[in-house]
Amino acid sequence: MKAPPRIATGARDRVKGSMRQIQASLNAIGDGRPGDAETDPTRRSQVYQARTGVSLSEAKTMAARPGEGRERIFGKTVDFVDVAFFDRGRRAARAVARIITRDGAALGTGFLISPRLLMTNNHVIGDERTANGLWAEFDYELDLDGRPTKVTRFAFAPQLCFLTNHEDDLDYTVVALGDRVMGSKALSEFGYLAVSSARNKHQLGDLVNIIQHPDGRMKEAVVRENQIVARKDTTLHYVADTEPGSSGSPVLNVQFGLVALHHWGSPHRELTDDKGKLLPKTINEGIRASSIYTDLTTLSATLKTGGRSLIAEALQIGLKGGPVPYGSGSGATGDEGAGSPNGGGPTAISDDGSATWNIPLTVTVRVGGAAATRGSNAAVLPAANDAGSGGAGGEAKLELDLDYDGRDGYDGTFLDDTQIPLPKLSTNLRKIAARNLHAKPGEDPFELKYHHYSVVMNGKRRLAFVSAVNINGAQAKDFNRQKGTISDPFEDEDGGQEASEQWFADERIKPNQQTPPDFYQGQTTFDTQGKRITNKRSTAHLYNLFQQGHLTRRQDPIWGNDDELIKFSNADTFHVTNCAPQIGFFNMGMARKESLAFDEKATPKKAKSKKGKTSSHPGGILHWRALEEYVQTNARADRGKVTVFTGPIFNDSKDYAWDRGRADMKGFKAPREYWKLILRKEKGELQATALLANQSPLVGSRLPEKLDPRVTYGAVDQYHLSVAELESRTKLDFGSTVREADTYVPKGTGESRRIRKVTDVADVNLTRPAKRRR
Repeated sequence: MKAPPRIATGARDRVKGSMRQIQASLNAIGDGRPGDAETDPTRRSQVYQARTGVSLSEAKTMAARPGEGRERIFGKTVDFVDVAFFDRGRRAARAVARIITRDGAALGTGFLISPRLLMTNNHVIGDERTANGLWAEFDYELDLDGRPTKVTRFAFAPQLCFLTNHEDDLDYTVVALGDRVMGSKALSEFGYLAVSSARNKHQLGDLVNIIQHPDGRMKEAVVRENQIVARKDTTLHYVADTEPGSSGSPVLNVQFGLVALHHWGSPHRELTDDKGKLLPKTINEGIRASSIYTDLTTLSATLKTGGRSLIAEALQIGLKGGPVPYGSGSGATGDEGAGSPNGGGPTAISDDGSATWNIPLTVTVRVGGAAATRGSNAAVLPAANDAGSGGAGGEAKLELDLDYDGRDGYDGTFLDDTQIPLPKLSTNLRKIAARNLHAKPGEDPFELKYHHYSVVMNGKRRLAFVSAVNINGAQAKDFNRQKGTISDPFEDEDGGQEASEQWFADERIKPNQQTPPDFYQGQTTFDTQGKRITNKRSTAHLYNLFQQGHLTRRQDPIWGNDDELIKFSNADTFHVTNCAPQIGFFNMGMARKESLAFDEKATPKKAKSKKGKTSSHPGGILHWRALEEYVQTNARADRGKVTVFTGPIFNDSKDYAWDRGRADMKGFKAPREYWKLILRKEKGELQATALLANQSPLVGSRLPEKLDPRVTYGAVDQYHLSVAELESRTKLDFGSTVREADTYVPKGTGESRRIRKVTDVADVNLTRPAKRRR
């Protein structure tokens, strides 16, 4: 299908805007130096590392060698590749389909990105109504003897999942496939091409492959003909001596990993360079796979349960990485096709009337009223890289409650009916706060309610002003992340590590007022010797520069007598609204008992869990986590209650610029300081303890490329401050009741500031002075 005028106009404008980059790439290619076309040394090193398997430091050395840009892109020269190239190409081709009308007219090309979803251009399938009148036709090609193979056709099922973006620099559609209408093959036999946000898939000067149905013809492959010459925020430009590619075709790198979705090509010799000379090439434009991944992550929040789960599955596949197309050919397993249109019925039907399919994502649908005590819906999503759960080092599925109207949120009367409302925003803060688009008349327009906690977002900074949680020690539970089981308190005391990589956007606020769930992914990770870590299921997260640090801790809202609610409460803490960029060590400070012995550097000498096993943490102790654990432990032991407010200190002039080069996060900054306000009652009197921690000493005034593994918590500046001082720094109003309950006590009359650095938990006063007691 020929791209419509609006697509062509936008593409031509982008090509003209990239002409200097295109000409520089063509010059390098013409001189036999295609590797020198890439001017980003970080990307170049990452690509070398991905293709050779060497360490990042070795890849950097290789990329910087004189003459390395000559024809050595993969193998010894441009024309030499490993023999597995052909196998990978064959597997990739199986996932590519021709999109036709029901009377057989060809419209374009598409390809599978998961066991159920197909991707093509928006200008090929623009809406659900159009999709309902089309088929996806696989195996429309010639066999080894030059004879046509038997085709298999599937109808589209947009009612299950349909997501599209009509913008000319995105121009994609993702739609579910439904029943087989012709042929004998199951959908699982065709495999799929993962959509990934990784940066190591391409560099300028790379040769790419396009598998397509040009002009509706039988499947063809343009192999190692197109060469990438320019890169913009959402698009790639690649040139060839041949005719333009077919709309909706996958653009694949040398390892047949997806780098772009083809959507436009110029007529041969149509464009000129900056000197008015005709370019002897066809210039094609494709939508970058990483841009589509990001957009899918954001837009999927608008879908219903089933569609959102299917998109989540495709995104999870993209997180796995790896260049080889998935599941196609003779090596395909039956599991890959489970839940496909021909995969049969549910694998299990429970006594409560729920039916479960594995696709391989587990989705449970409850029908009828059997055993349904709560009216909420749940999307069951894998919580880490492996779509399976419960394996060695793995985590169980996250079960997200999709009924946002049924959440109780923060309770201002939680502490024995003492009124402690959410902090009040100043007039200026209200102007930049994210509004809850689902808020009803009379409700706080800025409050986002979750199970047992609430968040108020700074829409400008895309982070929370405050995350406020109620903790009920009398009903506290522990949720085992590895097994997905609920247990008695204290069974899992080692705290700290936030290993889950599945985070959720919140559909109640605008996407540009929160961080995308994939924003923290793909950071370089190192172990204590400075070596790169590839196993993300280990303690790799310790050494990320920034993690998605929980504000309200995962275990804090896990209480109550409803097991389903416990699972939902656990998953609720993985909304991106409840996370903030925190240095690895800072984020995962080991929770310790107050009686723990410390050395002169505030590093724990030894710690034992309740089961008697010694546990350790390379970073040492972070006092506010120790204090918070102490308060929570006593709340559980005393069957008491605690309320905790948490958030960052926003300082536009001093916070770290950290947009990671992403256009959709331009201007994003990581806070240097975080605060916590712990509220509890002791002998009937409210106690309010304010703490502040500064993570900047861990990295200095400028962000490094990686976190120094030798840094310990001793470098973190930690403070006990007055509530009034906290209000001054945050511009939040906690109210007179909280100010009067302040446990901060100045040391002597000469102390001019209402903040004091602490070097030990014992430095923090937990009881309000007598003169403030009632």
